[in-house]
Amino acid sequence: MADGHRDFVERWAAFWAAPDPAGLDGLSAPDIVLEWPGREEPIRGLDAWRQQVAGALARFPGLVLEVVADAADGDTSFVAWRAAASVDGRAVHWQGVDRMELRDGLVVRSVVVFDTAPLRAPAAG
Repeated sequence: MADGHRDFVERWAAFWAAPDPAGLDGLSAPDIVLEWPGREEPIRGLDAWRQQVAGALARFPGLVLEVVADAADGDTSFVAWRAAASVDGRAVHWQGVDRMELRDGLVVRSVVVFDTAPLRAPAAG
């Protein structure tokens, strides 16, 4: 899995350096299931995942993620990341981790963990 993990992390990093919902099919299986902070129910399916990413990009202009560390355990890849975006006109940075189960190099299940407070905080006045 080491070579597959490295290839996956490189594709993940390239996607999040310039995110475009259309590029998710190069990372995600059609039947992907994602657990996302603040959502009571998982995101199910590639179309729903594309909508989530499109919504995040619209709400948080300039959203990009950068890999800061990664690891693999069998078919599971872990990516620790640092994010940056504009929130209410101000630059915001936060960190998180994705735990992704892979099948044939595509994510079939993901648990995304990050503190949502920086994204909810009102603009400093």
